[in-house]
Amino acid sequence: MTIRISFALLVIAFLLVGCTTREGATQPAEQASARSGAQLWSDNCARCHNARPPQSYSDAQWQAVVHHMRLRADLTGQEQRKITEFLEAAH
Repeated sequence: MTIRISFALLVIAFLLVGCTTREGATQPAEQASARSGAQLWSDNCARCHNARPPQSYSDAQWQAVVHHMRLRADLTGQEQRKITEFLEAAH
């Protein structure tokens, strides 16, 4: 009988821990979707580079640069699109 009670308490503890961590946690994809292209550009590019003004490159050049850096900076496709759209709109 004590094994059953211990097992039941263990199951309840796992359920409670699972519920509290899922409910309060924000997923990285949700965080990225809430950030603007300007924020993503600042957060991801400026940490390693001196940020160039958007007018430094043409739209086609920015597309190539951001695509290349997507792989190096581990950006999602959505983040890449937002950054590219920001850079293209800024000039």
